[in-house]
Amino acid sequence: FWGNEPVKLNLMDLLLPMIYALDLEEHDLTGATGGHGERVALLTYLMARPLHYPQTQLMDIVECALLHDCGAVENIRNLRDARAAGREYAETLPDGTVVRDANIHAILGEKDIRPLPFHGDVRNIVLMHHECVDGSGPLGRKEDEIPFPSQLIFLADRMDIWFDLQTLPERGFQPMIDSLLSRVGREFSRRAADLMVQNIHYDDIRRIQEKGAKALLRELLPQDVTDYSRPQIYALTRFFEHIVDAKSSFTKDHSAGIADKAERMAGFYGWSVDKTDRFLLAAALHDYGKLTVETDILEKPDKLTPEEFTAIQRHVRQTYEILNEIPGFEDIRDWASFHHEKLDGSGYCFGLTAERLSFESRLMACIDIYQALTEKRPYKDGFSHGKAMDIMQEMAAAGKIDGAIVQDLDKVFGKQ
Repeated sequence: FWGNEPVKLNLMDLLLPMIYALDLEEHDLTGATGGHGERVALLTYLMARPLHYPQTQLMDIVECALLHDCGAVENIRNLRDARAAGREYAETLPDGTVVRDANIHAILGEKDIRPLPFHGDVRNIVLMHHECVDGSGPLGRKEDEIPFPSQLIFLADRMDIWFDLQTLPERGFQPMIDSLLSRVGREFSRRAADLMVQNIHYDDIRRIQEKGAKALLRELLPQDVTDYSRPQIYALTRFFEHIVDAKSSFTKDHSAGIADKAERMAGFYGWSVDKTDRFLLAAALHDYGKLTVETDILEKPDKLTPEEFTAIQRHVRQTYEILNEIPGFEDIRDWASFHHEKLDGSGYCFGLTAERLSFESRLMACIDIYQALTEKRPYKDGFSHGKAMDIMQEMAAAGKIDGAIVQDLDKVFGKQ
C-alpha cells in the first residue's frame, strides 16, 4: 500500500471523517455547529462548480473550504492561555497588520495547511476567508486582493454561521438570501453573491438536513485518486499531529513525541518503509478523538471524577469511529485505537485481551505509556527513563502490558 512507490489516495477519504471532530472543537470560537466544515465545503462546491475550474483546482478549493477553520483549535488554546496570563493575544503580519483574538485562526490555518499535498497553489485562500470586499475585514484586504475562492468560502461560512443551515426552515430561506444580498459591496462581492443565487436553492438545504453534507460531498465530488510521495504522506502525518497537540497546552507535544518514538521503534524492528509509514500515521492519529473532549477535563490537574474519566475514555472510541470511515485504514484504525487496552482485559474502551491485541497495538500502548510518563506537563515534571522503566516493568509483571516490548523500549530509549 505504501513505501517507496507513490501512495494512491483520495485525500477527501482521509479528510472528510476527520473534520467533524474539528468542528466540535471550534464551536466556542465561531459559534459553528457540528458539521460546519462539511457544509461550507459543499456550499463552496455548489457555487464554484459552474465556473469550470479544472478538476484538480476545484478539489483544492473544496479541501481548503473543508479545512478553512483548522487553525481554530490552536487559536482557542492560545487565546485561553493569553487570557489566563492577563495579556493580549495578537499576531503581527509582515506588512505590519495586527490581528487579534479569534481572527488569528485564519493565520494559523494558513500555516497549518501550507505543507499539505494540494494539486496547485492555494496560498492565501484560508488566510483571507474572513476578508470583506470593502477592506473592513481583519487583514484589511479589498476585493481585488482577495482570492475568489476565499470570497466563496466566506459567503458559505456566513450562511452557515448566521442562519444555522441544519435547522433553517423553508420560510427562512429567502430572508436569508435577501439579508446576504444586502451586504454585497461590503462583506461580499457581487460575483460571489450571483453564484449563490444561481446555484444554491432550498432543496440543497433540505438535502443537507436530511442526508448530511458529508454524504452529499461523497456523492457529488469526483473520485480524485492521486499519487502522493512519502514526504507528502509525512506532511499529512505532521498536520494531524499538530491539530491534536494544539488542543491542550498540557499535552502540546504528546502526539509528536509518540510519532517520533514510533519511528525509532519501527527502525529497531527493521520494519519495511510501508509498514513504518502506516504505523507513524496511526501514532499521529491515536488521540484524534480528544478533539471531542472538553478542554477543562483534559487540563484538570486533580483526580478526575468518574464522569470525567468516562468522558476521557470516550476519546478512544471516537478515534476508532473516525478512522473506521477511511477505506484501507483497518490496521491503522486498530493500532491507533487500542492504545489504552491491557493484556488482561482491564483497559478501555473495548476491554480486549492479549489474544485480540496485535504486536503493533501492544507496541503503541507501551509507547503511549512511556511518553506520558516521561513528558513534562504544567503540573508535573517528566519521570526519568529509569523511573519510567520501573513503572512499566511492574505493569508487565502484573500482566498489563507486553514485557518483551518494555525491554525493547529500554534498549532503544535508554541510550538517549
